[in-house]
Formats: sequence, structure tokens, C-alpha cells
Amino acid sequence: MHVCLLPAEILLDIFAIIHEDYNSVISHATLAALARTCRTFKEPALDTLWKHIDGFEPLILCFPEGVHDRDVLGLGKLTFIRPPLAREWSIFSQYAHRIRSLTFEPSESDVIDDRIVQALISAPSLTLLPNLCRLHWFNDQECFIPLLRCLLVPTIRSLELRSSSSGTSWVPSFAKSALLTSLGARCPSIREFKCVYQSDSEDNSDIISDAVCGSRELFHLETGVLNTQALYHLASLPSLKSLYFRTYNIDSTQTDGPEFISQINLVHIAAPSLFALAHCLRNIRFLCCRSVALDIDLNPWGAPYDPLVVPEFIISFSKHFSPALEHLSVSFEPPLFSLEDEDILADSHFALAFDVIAPLLSLSRLTKVDLDWICASAIDDASLKRMAQSWPLLQEFYFGSGCRWLVPPSLTFIGFIYLIQHCPALRTIDMTFCACSVDTDSEPFTKTIPNENITNIFVGMSPIVDPVAVACQLHTLVPNLSGVDRFGPLLDVDPTSQFRNIDEGWAKVDEFLMVLNTAAKMRKSVDQATHECPDAP
Repeated sequence: MHVCLLPAEILLDIFAIIHEDYNSVISHATLAALARTCRTFKEPALDTLWKHIDGFEPLILCFPEGVHDRDVLGLGKLTFIRPPLAREWSIFSQYAHRIRSLTFEPSESDVIDDRIVQALISAPSLTLLPNLCRLHWFNDQECFIPLLRCLLVPTIRSLELRSSSSGTSWVPSFAKSALLTSLGARCPSIREFKCVYQSDSEDNSDIISDAVCGSRELFHLETGVLNTQALYHLASLPSLKSLYFRTYNIDSTQTDGPEFISQINLVHIAAPSLFALAHCLRNIRFLCCRSVALDIDLNPWGAPYDPLVVPEFIISFSKHFSPALEHLSVSFEPPLFSLEDEDILADSHFALAFDVIAPLLSLSRLTKVDLDWICASAIDDASLKRMAQSWPLLQEFYFGSGCRWLVPPSLTFIGFIYLIQHCPALRTIDMTFCACSVDTDSEPFTKTIPNENITNIFVGMSPIVDPVAVACQLHTLVPNLSGVDRFGPLLDVDPTSQFRNIDEGWAKVDEFLMVLNTAAKMRKSVDQATHECPDAP
């Protein structure tokens, strides 16, 4: 069959490949040439060419000469010499109806001027881009809000509102709040909505919550503080699969909260403190959740966490999340590895006992546990063995290694062995323990099957004794291990003798691992040659 006789759907697939496999300049030029080749190619090529645009410059340049120009002040902005006429707007519409995705960056203020905006919001058609499905609005300027209003059409399925492409929040204002209150009516079929309307104001929380309550087909939501009404609405949506929100006001979470009974793939909650997060979790239940990520703001002038609050947080979490949970991640922002206060790092009061962690053992399907921020120095080998036996599906384990804790660990290399023994699927280990030689002729070492998935481990501030023995033990248990990462020495801190020279000790482990790996490769080559030529002399 001649290519011109192919169905339009196949031509669209071909042109999409051209668009994706080449850089934008080449692909745009190629698609434009294809559109001029024949009538059969014209529509599918133009549809592909105009499917996504960045900003309004491409559309403005479609108007005839004499309608638009660059401004005379030398700033290079596009401007209209005169308002476009009705027949000229029809040219604009020929391309505008093809656009499915638009990104509007902060730099648009340097590309188009006020005349362009005034003309666009006064266009003859009530909808500038009638088939727009995805809108990424990365702009905070009030002068563009009327233009944004014109782009909010019923066909939109994905909407992201931020101050910039690299930022996270959209700074609140009256104009934005007025726009958000109409979002449910303007875009009733939104499935993906990202707008962190960040502020301590309860009014702003109600504004974004009202917008959320107007959306009944949400699949993914990423936003700021939500009130109780919005949380109940979200809990009623069977379509919701991913949820990110922030909690501020502890008082608002004192009453019974909603139960999310539908299957949610990811819940991401941010909080100003561990105390606020614990209160939030006390009143919200996620009965069918696969993955949860919790972010806590780090107080730069105080302790990283209150050890008395952690038990309440762990108990609330274990009771209010599904036993089928697979991923658990709790982190601080900024991360605790930046903490260098010796008085805090060496304070044993931050060390959490096994009883604090124990409620999490009921989550037997966990494949990822990220608790790298805690001081795990009070957890011993027997406790880690229970944890490993309770989480046999573990693939990623981050435990007490995200901070330069100077409290001597109770864990030893025996605990590391238990982890390898009971969690055969492990591929990532980040933990702090006392690395020392063990009896390799008795259990648990002799009963442990080597793990070939792990190629690198992180040991934080792990003390080490006898690097040669440790390297041999690691190579036996983790034969593909190529290196060991750790923290560098703390400046202006005089640690106890157990933590001195740990970098040098682990550097020796790296050196011995290199030798052992090289020898293993040589032995494998010899064995392979012997197998291929068994009769060779």
C-alpha cells in the first residue's frame, strides 16, 4: 500500500515518532514540510506539529504581516500593531484547535506585551484553545491571570499551577483565589491537578479546598493545606490514585477524619513538625495504600525531633495505614545529614528503643523502609533480626544512616548478616552498625545465602575494627559489592575514639574489596576456560 493511502491514525503514529525521535528544530521543520507535501499528510502532520506549544509566540506569528511586530523600544517583545480582524482570527483558529498541551513559563513576560494579552482575552471565540487537555502554567504575574482564565476549558484533564517551572508553590492573591473558586465549573473533568497554594491563612486553605471539592474525577492531586471537607470529598473518589497535601493547623485535625477505602498508589504528606504530622495521622485512615512518603520540616534552631513524640507517630501510622503497605519513607527537609551540632549528635536521648519501632512490624509486605533520620543506636542485633523476619520482602532498607549520629551503635556485623539472611530480595542497604570480625564457621554466617543484587552499601558513621576481616565477610555475603560509601569526617568535632579514623578504615575495606573482586573475576575466567576445554593440558 502506498504511504498516502494509509489511514490517518497510522500517519499520526508515524508523525509522532518523527516528533519524538528528533530535536525540536529538525522535527518541526520535517513536520511542516510533510504538511505541505500533499493533502493526505496535511491534517495529521499539522495536528502533530501543533499538539504541544510553549507559550503563545508560535500562534501570534501565524497572523499576517502588518498585524504583529516586535516592539520599538528594543526589548524584542511581540506586540500587535493593530487589533486582528475577524478573518485574521480565523487563521489563528485553524491552528489553535489542534493544540492539546500548553506550557506558559515566567519568561513569557519578555516575549509578549500587554497588547497581545488584551487581544487574546478579547478574541471572537469564547475559548482560545478549545481542545486544550493539559495546561502547565508556571507564572506568578497578575497581568496574565485574565489570559489564564480564558484557557480553563472543559476539555482540560491535567492542570499545574506554579510560580515557576523550578518552584513548588503558587503564591496566593485575590485574583488567583477568585479564579480557583470557579475551577470546578470551568474544568469539571480534571484528573490531574497540581497547585500548592501555600500559605498559613485558613482562607487560602478553604479556597484550594473548594476547588478540590469541585473536581469529581481526580486521579492525581498535589496541593497544599486541605480542610476536613476536602479530605472527606477525596476519600469518596474511587478514581483517586495519588495524593499529596500539607498539614498545618493541628486543631483542624482533632475531630474524626475520613477513611480512604479505595486503592491509592501513593500518599505524600508534608508537615511543619513531627508533632503536627502525628496529630494529622491520628484522624485519617488509608485502608488500601501501597506507598506513603512523609516530609517533615526541619527546625534549624532546635532538635531534629522530640523522642517523646516518635512513639505516638509510629503508633498512629501503624494503625491508620493498610497492612498491605509496600513503601514507607519518612524524611526531613532539609535532610539531617547537614546537622553538625555535636551536642545533638552525641546525645543518647535521641536513640530510639526497639519498642518504638515494633508497631511497624505488622506491615509485613514492606519492600522499602526509609527511616534513615532516626538514631538507631539502641537497636541491637536481636531486634534487627525480628525486623528482617517481619519484612521478608524488603528491597530497600534505610535505617539510622541519614545523620552523623555519634552515639555508639548496638548493632554489629551480626545484624547485617541477619538482614542478608532473611531479606533475600534486598538491593539497597543504608545502615549504621559496628563493623567487626565475626565467627565465619558458625551461624548465622554459615546459614546465610549470599546476596548478588547489592553492588554498593552506605554505612553512615559506622565504627570499624579489622578492615581486612570486614572486607572478606562482606565479599562472601555480598559478592558483587564494589564499594562502601560513608560520611566524611566532621569538621571542628572531636568524636569519641570509636568514631575516629572510620573513613580510613572503610577506605581500606574498599581497597580489599577491589582486590577480592579482581581475584573473583580471574577465577571465573579460569573456571570458564576449564569448562570450555576440559581436555586441555
